[in-house]
Amino acid sequence: MKDDRENLLQSATWDGAPVPEIGLAVVQQLLDRLHAADLQYCHWKSNEHLGAGMRGLTDLDVLVEPWRGDDLQRILAESGFRRFQATALTAYPAVEDYLAVDDATGTLVHLHLHHRLTLGQKHLKGYRLPWEAQALATRRFDPTHGAYVTAPEMELLLLLVRDALKRRIRTTVAAWIRVKGGNDDFEREFAWLVERAEADAVISLAARLIGPKTEAPLRRILADGARHSDRAAFAKVVRAALRPHRTYGAISAALFMKVREIFWILGGLSRRRFHWAIPLRRTSPRGGIVVAFLGSDGAGKSTMRADTMSWLGQKLDVVPIYFGSGDGPGSLLRLPLQIARRLVDRRAVSGTPSQRRSGLRGRLRAVALIPWALSLSLEKRAKLRRMIRARNRGLVVICDRYPQDQFQGFNDGCLLGRFASSSSRLAQALARWEARAYADARLYPPDVVIKLIASPEVALSRRPEMSAEEIENRIKVVRALRFPDETLVAEIDADQPLDEVVRSVRRVIWKVL
Repeated sequence: MKDDRENLLQSATWDGAPVPEIGLAVVQQLLDRLHAADLQYCHWKSNEHLGAGMRGLTDLDVLVEPWRGDDLQRILAESGFRRFQATALTAYPAVEDYLAVDDATGTLVHLHLHHRLTLGQKHLKGYRLPWEAQALATRRFDPTHGAYVTAPEMELLLLLVRDALKRRIRTTVAAWIRVKGGNDDFEREFAWLVERAEADAVISLAARLIGPKTEAPLRRILADGARHSDRAAFAKVVRAALRPHRTYGAISAALFMKVREIFWILGGLSRRRFHWAIPLRRTSPRGGIVVAFLGSDGAGKSTMRADTMSWLGQKLDVVPIYFGSGDGPGSLLRLPLQIARRLVDRRAVSGTPSQRRSGLRGRLRAVALIPWALSLSLEKRAKLRRMIRARNRGLVVICDRYPQDQFQGFNDGCLLGRFASSSSRLAQALARWEARAYADARLYPPDVVIKLIASPEVALSRRPEMSAEEIENRIKVVRALRFPDETLVAEIDADQPLDEVVRSVRRVIWKVL
C-alpha cells in the first residue's frame, strides 16, 4: 500500500500532472502518520474542494476503518488533534469532532472523523448506511493532495443519496421559485464528479447497494444534468429502499429534526449576536477556560479579543466579556453615568477660561466618582458570575481586561481604595462594598493571562490623547500584576506586526485548550 502511494506521487510528477498541493503542515503530519501506520481512511465527500480543507478553509470529512481505535487515537494525539464535544442536539452518532492548530499560520483545522457513514436529513442525519467497507475498498490515492479519497463513482452515488434523503417540501418549493432545483454546492460537486466517474459503473453500484429500481432515474440524472424532476424520482426510490437503515421512526424523526433545527438557529444567534453562556454547539471535554487580555491603552487588547472570538467562535461556544470602564459593553445601570460623564467633559471643554481654571471638571468628577465606582463594582460582579457559569459549562470566555486589587485607582483596580482609611464610617463601608468585586476576581483567576506589552512610543502613537507618563505607568502595572501559579501568563511583544502577534496569541491559547 505504501509503495503504491509513493509510485502514484512519483508518476504524477514524471507524467506532467499537477505537483502535489501542499496543505497545512498539521494536516500533512496527520496524513503521513496514517500512511505510515497503514490505517485505512478516505476523505469521503466534497473532494471537489479538498484543497480548501487541506488549507483549513473548510472541514475535513474523513472515514476511517473500524477496530483500530488505539492506533487512531495515538496518531491524532501525535499530530496535535484534540477531541471537542458537540452538544446533545448537535452531535451525530459515530461522528467525532477534532480540532488542531497549524503552528506556522495559527489556522484552526476541523476534522469530522466518521466511524460509520451517518448521513441523511439536514440537522438530523437519520440514516446509517452499511457501505463503509465498499468506500474504503475502492478508495483512490489523490496525488494532487497526497490523500486517499473515495472513488468518483462511489462519491457521486453518495452525493445523490445524500441529496435524496435531504429533500423536503421546501426543496420542491425552492425549485419552483428558482426554476432550477438544488443548490450551488450540489451543482458544482455534481458537475465535477460527472466528469470523473463512469456512468455505467455508477448505475451498477447503485443497483447493487440500493436496488435495480434506481437505474431509470439515475440514467436520466447522469444524462440530463440532475434536473429537479429526475432527482425527485430518484429520491422516491432511494427513500423506499433505504427505509431499513433509518435511525428514527417517521414521527420521531420529524419532531427531533425540528427541535435540532431550532437549536441550530439558537446556536447561530448566540455566535453572531448574543453570546449566551450556554453550550449550544461545541465545548471542550477538558472543561471551559477563561482567557484575559491585559495591556496598556494602545496595546491592542480589543483587536486581539475580536480576533480570538472570530478564530475560536467559528467552531466553539465562546463568550466575550468586557471588564473595562470605557466604551465597551456596560450595564444599563452605568449608562446614565456614561452620558453624564460625556456632558461633564463637553461642558468642561466648552466653558469660559475662568470656569476651566476653577477646576469645574475636577469637582464634578469628584462628586460623580462614588456612584461611578459603585456601579462599576456591581457590573463587575454580574460579569464575574456570567464568566464563572460559562467556564463551568465548558465554554471559552474571552475577557478584555480583568479586575485586580493589587494596584488602586487605575488599570481596572478599585477607585475608592483611599476611602478605606477615611474617618467616615460611610466612606469606609462604600470602599469595602466596592472592593468585594475585585476580591472575588482574585478568587476566580483566569486560566490564561496574555499581557500585550507595547513600547511607550507605539502605545502613544495609537492613543495620542494620553500622556507619556500615563502610558508608562500602565505598562509598569501590567508587567507587575501577579497571578496564581496555575494561571498561564504570557507576555507578548505588541510592537510586532499584527499577524505575528495573532500567531503568538493563538499558540498560547491552544496550549490550554
